[in-house]
Amino acid sequence: MKLRLIATLFLIISIVFIGPVFAEKIYLDITQPGIKKLTLAMEGFEKVPVLFNTVKENLEFIEYFRIYGPFPYKGEGFDPSLWKSSDVEIVVRAETLNKISIQVFTVTASSPIFAKEYPLNDNEYTGNLISSDIYKLLTGKKAPFFNRFIFIKKFSKSMGIFISNWNGKTIHDTGIRRDIISKVVLRGNKIFYSSLEGRFWHIEIYDLSTRLNKEIIKSKALLQLGDVIGDSKFIYLENDGEISQIKITDLSGKSRTVASSRWIESSPRWHASQIFFVSNRAGSPQIYQAVEGAGARRITFQGRYNTEPSISPDGSKLAFSSLVGGFQIYILDLLSGTQNQITKEGNNEQPSFCPDGNFLTIMSDRRGKKEIYLISQDGLIQKPLTIGYLPYCSK
Repeated sequence: MKLRLIATLFLIISIVFIGPVFAEKIYLDITQPGIKKLTLAMEGFEKVPVLFNTVKENLEFIEYFRIYGPFPYKGEGFDPSLWKSSDVEIVVRAETLNKISIQVFTVTASSPIFAKEYPLNDNEYTGNLISSDIYKLLTGKKAPFFNRFIFIKKFSKSMGIFISNWNGKTIHDTGIRRDIISKVVLRGNKIFYSSLEGRFWHIEIYDLSTRLNKEIIKSKALLQLGDVIGDSKFIYLENDGEISQIKITDLSGKSRTVASSRWIESSPRWHASQIFFVSNRAGSPQIYQAVEGAGARRITFQGRYNTEPSISPDGSKLAFSSLVGGFQIYILDLLSGTQNQITKEGNNEQPSFCPDGNFLTIMSDRRGKKEIYLISQDGLIQKPLTIGYLPYCSK
């Protein structure tokens, strides 16, 4: 008994102070430049074709993976030697009985590196679940497959708000039309947007569940929505032509001013009590960072025109558009201060970090019309999604 207690105590101390014995392995480091695609073989997906196609399309769309299959699977044990003469590195097996049982193998061992059961549903949702787990397993990163983005389309006499799934395959028309829409944010089932209708600017909320629209603020002064804070507040800019004020408002319309100046300011953003905004106080548009009630500090110095900030979910990086011949997207590391240009062709603007932290949506006219692109933060992946602009990426 005494020896058992000592062993148990040693195990607890090991877990608390030493941590897990086996570190999580990364099979594909997507943070490294020039990575080679990881080749996967899929077995046993014949009875779930919609699910298989979803997994294949998801993983291949982001260009990190090459998918072979589906190959038949009849319940036999996994034999790594059967794959040695091929370029396959990972094998994903599916068994479809009462549930979908997924096992993932490397071609160097007979034991799975991953096993999980899913509901037996041959649909895109289950395909997104499985592809998200495979992506997380192999890269160590959050997957983008449950992201959504909201965006604007321009018509002859108005603008409309649309919502898309992560890759532009499924697009929903909200039916919202306004003369001018200056900013739109999707948070859960609510759409926050600022618009001009007639002579008045508005900030409104549209509930996708109830299909009800609620006006929060109405003013003759310019109103520009910045960002949504949690689920019940938002930050916005109000400019009457003389004074620029950055304000925070709750859903009842009760607001407080967090910054005010005679400079031209725009694009307020909020992250973890930090305010980011654009100001011309240095003579040209630059991005500043501030804490409520304290002074602002300039954080962009390269280039004469930097605007449209977007902060990564972990707060470590800032994406913005910079005028360098044309508008291009840059990523600024807020810890090291290093800055990288990630677009080159055409004009590229309106960056929005996605919740996974690796991808962004942007607007680009590189093909002659305004389109929304999905791009990776290193710029290696750049995929056109749909016609539109002012994208905002969210869950």
